[in-house]
Amino acid sequence: MNRTYVSFDWAIKKLFRDKANFDVLEGFLSELLGIDVKIQEVKINEL
Repeated sequence: MNRTYVSFDWAIKKLFRDKANFDVLEGFLSELLGIDVKIQEVKINEL
């Protein structure tokens, strides 16, 4: 069986491209961390 893995940082960067996905990301992080997470601002640093 061949498995494809997706890195967490790649998945998060892909979610950040569209602000509509912030709700999904907030929900995921809230469940993962067990606290209420709200994204207030995103700063993207391109090197």
